[in-house]
Amino acid sequence: MSTLTRRVITAVVLVVIVLVTLLRLPPSASQALFSGFLLIGLWEWSGFFASGQILLRIFYTSTLAAVGVWALVSGVIGSYTYPVLWVGLIWWLLFGISLFLRTPEFPRWFTLLAGIFCIAPAWIALQSLLGDPLDAALFIWLIAMVAAADIGAYFAGKRWGSRKLAPQLSPGKTVEGLLGGLFCSAVIGAAGAALGGYHPVWFVVLASLVAIVSVIGDLSVSAFKRNAGLKDSGSVLPGHGGVLDRIDGLIAAAPIYSLIVSMLA
Repeated sequence: MSTLTRRVITAVVLVVIVLVTLLRLPPSASQALFSGFLLIGLWEWSGFFASGQILLRIFYTSTLAAVGVWALVSGVIGSYTYPVLWVGLIWWLLFGISLFLRTPEFPRWFTLLAGIFCIAPAWIALQSLLGDPLDAALFIWLIAMVAAADIGAYFAGKRWGSRKLAPQLSPGKTVEGLLGGLFCSAVIGAAGAALGGYHPVWFVVLASLVAIVSVIGDLSVSAFKRNAGLKDSGSVLPGHGGVLDRIDGLIAAAPIYSLIVSMLA
């Protein structure tokens, strides 16, 4: 079976699982599903600083998972949702700027902490977004905008790409691809606004922000993979690599999306 065939089959299976969970099952099932994805992503992240050290990776992943369960069960998560989301937003913006200012080289301690700053706000955002059955459409909208940014960037880059966006991190990404991704994401944002009865201008702006931050997430994970000497974050998804390779844009975009949607509600 070719790599392309495996990629297509894996993508179709994932889409079916996600849509059935979001549209047919209670919110707790959606929260559990995406918490599972993030837990696998956290495990993969531990490989960026502790490759070959299984006990350290287990300790890192299980400790952070236990803290998350405690925060959820105790109700602490509700009190700190917005501060954590703001921390996540600031983290992605500052770290994204730093990627373009210097060639990134990260010590182990920084990579360890970076995993918390990347994954924890995304988990909080997804718990917030998936807390009500009516929010499933908003979450699907987020996924659609991130996917549109990725697909639009790929095709625009293939057709018109000439100026490299960040050659030291991802040689295939171009400025033209970024603009194509922004356009496609904005179209999805406008279409979703029309369907949901929102003002289209605000959601075109939101879609553009989501697209930009999702690219930062993609480049950031690429930077940590390159720093660790890895091509993929893992191998759990046939034809795609690891979970982080597929959700890097989503984990970056989720905090800003959750914040803005809550403000506009």
